[in-house]
Amino acid sequence: MCKRAVFAILFLIAAALCGALELEVRLTVSGVKPGGGTVYAAVFDSAEGYRKNVPFRTLAIQASAETIRAGLPLPPGEYVFSLYQDRNSNGKLDTNFIGIPTEPVGISNYDGKGPPGGFQKHKIHIDASSLGIEIRLSEILQRTEASPSGPDRFIIG
Repeated sequence: MCKRAVFAILFLIAAALCGALELEVRLTVSGVKPGGGTVYAAVFDSAEGYRKNVPFRTLAIQASAETIRAGLPLPPGEYVFSLYQDRNSNGKLDTNFIGIPTEPVGISNYDGKGPPGGFQKHKIHIDASSLGIEIRLSEILQRTEASPSGPDRFIIG
């Protein structure tokens, strides 16, 4: 009887310690079009997961303002955050015929200029001293106004 009680107490302590290893990360997303579709976030914890598009955690946030915030529990480590706003609410990131996103996207440690890189370029370190992450959504392809002399044009950046 006494051994079972000790085992139960040790089990509860171990379970509490495992839960304590996760930190509440504060994600702030700017560049959101309010009411323009859900913002989806994928969090990757490895280069292989990022390359194969297998997220460690996911999150869906309602686009209620130009800047939105959400909390996400994560254990300390290195992560890449990849986000997009699903403007047409079809549940996927839309791209053009060569694979460039046609909906606003954001990636940790990415300024929106040029092609994004891999896990090593975009990873951020999460620990007790770095719990806030800010990511700006931007449109990689921006439509310009039609000119009288030609068709609509797209610019990158």
